[in-house]
Amino acid sequence: MTKTVLFLVSLSLLADGAAASEAHALVPMPWRSAPPEVLACALVTLAALVLAYIGLRRSVTTDERARALQHQLAAEREARCQSDQALADNHDVLCRLVRQHEGVREGERTRIGCELQVELGRRLLSLRNEMASLHECAGAAPALGARLDHALANIDGTIHAVRAVVGGLRGVNPGDGLRQALERCLADHAHSHGLRYRFEAGIDPGSRASQDRTARLAVFRVLQDVLAGTASRASTTGEERELHVRLLEGAGTLGLEIDGCAGPADDLSALPAELHEQIRALGGVLRKVATAERRARWSLSLPVMAEVA
Repeated sequence: MTKTVLFLVSLSLLADGAAASEAHALVPMPWRSAPPEVLACALVTLAALVLAYIGLRRSVTTDERARALQHQLAAEREARCQSDQALADNHDVLCRLVRQHEGVREGERTRIGCELQVELGRRLLSLRNEMASLHECAGAAPALGARLDHALANIDGTIHAVRAVVGGLRGVNPGDGLRQALERCLADHAHSHGLRYRFEAGIDPGSRASQDRTARLAVFRVLQDVLAGTASRASTTGEERELHVRLLEGAGTLGLEIDGCAGPADDLSALPAELHEQIRALGGVLRKVATAERRARWSLSLPVMAEVA
């Protein structure tokens, strides 16, 4: 910019004093005989052309830089889109793997539950029958009868515990829908622990929940663990609660709300950490919030997808 100003000042000096010896020496030989006004106009025109050329070069350079920046920005946007797409694909693959893994685990849980019920349950019932026969034969020995009564009580407790474990391992029956499975689970706990409950189900006709067995199993497991924790707390503190359970089947989501739960709203330790990890891996949200009635509510929301082959 300074060189341009100096050049213009020099031209103005040449135009004002074209007859001066210093300026006259700068003029080419063929132009020295021309009138000063013509010479000044020619020099000013030349200066304007030079300035126009410099401005054009700068404009071209600026346009080239702008185009280069636009190409770079477009390349970065393309790379960002490819990264986002790759991340989405990886997340989809991860969700499918988690669903396959949970399907295998659920099959193992069901198999173990059946083996416990068939094998261990059968042996415990056989042992109880033998102890009952011994108790009948020991009618004349009060001390032996008392010990046999105690043994029969322990066997009954063991049978009850095995049934509880089998019930916890048992998932959704293949022929049952999620609503029927939840109602069965609530009825079993009401029968075993005196639980009071209300159950509601809101089902969207366009719901795809029936196609996602893993999501249905996760909802069932959440209800099982909440009921187990409620029963354990009731047996410890003697506190009776009425649970309000709502099943929410949307077009692309599956939800569960359980009102009337014990414990503070921000306490998530009532459910196993493994279950929380499973819900997060499936892309869902499991939280415990406070309600207007100053009670806690477990809220679960899961995305549903087509069953993995």
